[in-house]
Amino acid sequence: MFSSQFRRILFVFLISFISALVSAQTGNGITMEIRNDSNLGQDRIISTIAEIKNDSQNPFKGKLNIIVPKGFRNISVNASDIEISAGGNLFLPLKILVNSNADFGESKIEFTLTDLQNNVIKTHTLSHTIAENNSMAISTDIPVIYMSNVNDSIEIRARVSNLGNKKQNVTIVFKIPETDQGSFFAEQKGSISVQKDSVFIYRFRPSANMVKIPQFSVNVVGFRDPDKEIFGNSTVSIQNNSSMQRYHSLDNNTLSYTKNSITTSLRYLGRETYLYQVIGSGGFNLPSGYVSIRGNIYKTNGPEDPVVNNTFITYKREQNEFTLGNITKIIEVSLYGRGAEYAFTSADKDKKLEFGFIDQSFSLIDRTRFLKLGYGFYVRGILGASNATRNISAAYIFKSDPFEHVKHNLLGTDFQYAFNKEWKMSGKLFSGMSIYETINTTKPSGAIETQYSGTINKINLSGNYSFSSNYYPGNQRGIFQIQQNISSSLFNDKSIYANFMVSNFSPKFYFFDNNLETNSSRLETGFNFPKRKNFGLSISLQYQNENSNTYNSFLGLAQSRDLKEMSAKRLVERVSWSSPDRKHSSILGIETGLVNYPDSDANQYQMRFTGTYAYKWLNFQFIYQYGSYYLSEFAFSKLLTTNSNYEKSSASAFVTHNMLHGKLSINSGLSYTEDTLYGKSPSGFVNLKYSKEQYGFYLNSSWFNYSLNNFTNNLFTIEAGVTINLRSNNLDPGKKSNIKAFVYYDRNNNNVYDDGDEKAAGYIIMINNISFKTDDNGNIEYRAIPYNKYNLRQVIQQGWYYDEAAFDVTTHNHSLEIPLHQNGTVHGKVTYDFDAKTSLEFDPKLAAIAFDIYKDDTLVRHTISDDNGEIISFIESGNYKIKLNENSLPSNTYCENILQEFNVEPGKIAELSPFTIKVKEKKIRVKKFGTQ
Repeated sequence: MFSSQFRRILFVFLISFISALVSAQTGNGITMEIRNDSNLGQDRIISTIAEIKNDSQNPFKGKLNIIVPKGFRNISVNASDIEISAGGNLFLPLKILVNSNADFGESKIEFTLTDLQNNVIKTHTLSHTIAENNSMAISTDIPVIYMSNVNDSIEIRARVSNLGNKKQNVTIVFKIPETDQGSFFAEQKGSISVQKDSVFIYRFRPSANMVKIPQFSVNVVGFRDPDKEIFGNSTVSIQNNSSMQRYHSLDNNTLSYTKNSITTSLRYLGRETYLYQVIGSGGFNLPSGYVSIRGNIYKTNGPEDPVVNNTFITYKREQNEFTLGNITKIIEVSLYGRGAEYAFTSADKDKKLEFGFIDQSFSLIDRTRFLKLGYGFYVRGILGASNATRNISAAYIFKSDPFEHVKHNLLGTDFQYAFNKEWKMSGKLFSGMSIYETINTTKPSGAIETQYSGTINKINLSGNYSFSSNYYPGNQRGIFQIQQNISSSLFNDKSIYANFMVSNFSPKFYFFDNNLETNSSRLETGFNFPKRKNFGLSISLQYQNENSNTYNSFLGLAQSRDLKEMSAKRLVERVSWSSPDRKHSSILGIETGLVNYPDSDANQYQMRFTGTYAYKWLNFQFIYQYGSYYLSEFAFSKLLTTNSNYEKSSASAFVTHNMLHGKLSINSGLSYTEDTLYGKSPSGFVNLKYSKEQYGFYLNSSWFNYSLNNFTNNLFTIEAGVTINLRSNNLDPGKKSNIKAFVYYDRNNNNVYDDGDEKAAGYIIMINNISFKTDDNGNIEYRAIPYNKYNLRQVIQQGWYYDEAAFDVTTHNHSLEIPLHQNGTVHGKVTYDFDAKTSLEFDPKLAAIAFDIYKDDTLVRHTISDDNGEIISFIESGNYKIKLNENSLPSNTYCENILQEFNVEPGKIAELSPFTIKVKEKKIRVKKFGTQ
């Protein structure tokens, strides 16, 4: 009986003990919470705390495992072994590093608590979201390339780095300059993985003209596909290491650049008529100043004399400029013909004075007696000549017109003034005095005009107001016009605009009895809707009024001076569309309204439809019009005795395409027009142009057919031409010199070429930014350089160096002697000192540790360590300091002694003490809270 009870009690005890033991090891009473720090994600580090509680009656031993996704790294102390007393708490600070190659989007970090038998007690998942980063960078491996052999190819290496967290597709464009034919563009495409680099290589052989200039640049631009968004650019400078070079301006000044070329052409005009033409332009430098020439001569196969126009020669020396030949000048009065001009520009290019005399003969070799067709002269002064936003000028013009038997005198001023970036204003004021000899009359006249543009509270304003008297001899005679525009952007990309124009045109002449007058007014106001999915919409209302007596003869009213009036009111709608890739675009417009013609009191319907479509090299346009929009259309239709409304329809297609890397361009078009005035008129043209560096040719052809009633006219023309490109020049108006330099190895350091010294063949010398390579006799020559101050820049090489110096060139020939002195050498090494057991994780490297070398606290050199951790640099003699750039050290490392001083002597090696790099040690921070 006792034995039975004992066994029963023992069984219950064992069951209770085993249950308690299993409860302790299977997690009963164990809780785990992962709490986020408030700085979660800051500085690419996820900070959190794991709190583990043991509410059971038994101690707990286990492990905490952290599983991180790709691109994440657990940088916490080793927290795998966990021991918590009964009723105790444990707080573990955890830190997880988010590397730069981690994928963007949401990532899961898993925390798993297990017992000693690897049974899972608790799990927890932490979510972390990384924003998308598409940062990229582009650089060139070799920013300066020295070209010694002109027959060698040049290799451009562009390194593209994906600094973001997503794979990216890119297009790299290499812009290769061509002196005479613009630039050639080469494209390469590629895909760059996350945190990876890719090198794009393009090789080319420079053109014959490029090897003649001291240096040129290749631009490399990176585009992010598919939107062609620019993410960076870089430039490679190509230096021509010839021993003899001519000066070439590196300024982006197109005004001083001249393209020397000659073009000859033959044109067939139909009906056995041919036209021969020669066109040429160019320029060349003189020891003082330069000469530029332009010529154009053409002749038909008939008995007529050749025509020479747009032909002149210009000599410019410093601030003076002389031009002789065909002169065209438009200063209120148009003067063109044979003449001469002189211009003086101040040294600061702010003031300019010019005057000239012109005989109004179209051809330079016209047989017409000198001054028979009229003549004129002018003088003009300008303040602010180089400032496009703020300038003022004053001018006097005299013109003798034999057709009206009058001598015109004009005096006036015009100005440009920008108050700020938003408000600009320009204007002119001229007064005239015309002396009519045959009728013994002196007629005063005048003209005034002003324009402005500006913004007030996001309202854009602009206007143009002009007036000239009826007998004013200027280019605008008898005009009164007011034009005002206003527009404003509203919320959500909406905009509203309005413009109106009122004008009167009534020029008068003493010897031409026309008494013509035209009045017109136009008002339009509209609304632009915001774009929706590449679609745009605008709606506007138009009012147009025109009254004139210009076309009375067409209306059978030749003797009447009454004004005939036409007015119209229209509704205009325009819809635009472009494809997402912007390769396709289209615009549709329709105008509908009512018009009142001069011969009717009733309003009549009119409309016009326009449609355009463009795709890359193709452009198509269609127009249909019903009803006259202008008095001229109405009058011409009545002239042809048609009783129906004016109608016009036209369709055209144009092609513009480049082939053979841009050397061959094709422009072609075909159109068809049918209207009341011109009848059925198909036409077309094909233009081909092939351009190479030294030559080019073109072929132009056109065809036009006109058919109305029983009259038909067919015209076909064709033209072929050849262009020869000569060497182009950068013209300089100043005095010029030739620099000759002799380079030698000064072995006795006395700066004199004497016994024991040696000519330096094949040594690179740099003057300003231009490099030279000495010939076999140690000579270099720099020709046709402007008088100026130049710098001899140091290029240390082959263990020798020369002193930098500045020198003035003030004579026609300038000589230099450049002694080379032997360099010293500085040598150092990078080493590591760390304990593998206690050191933090790091990526050891010996290469690419950066150092800066200073002389007299001035930075003179950057250098980096090689794959063996060694640094070596050739440098001139003197006292120096070298400093390690700590930013180039691997993470979790440091160097206590980053600065050293050393002395360099010629031909000797200065040894540095090793730069010892140490590694930071681990720090364990574990907090335990509990009770016994």
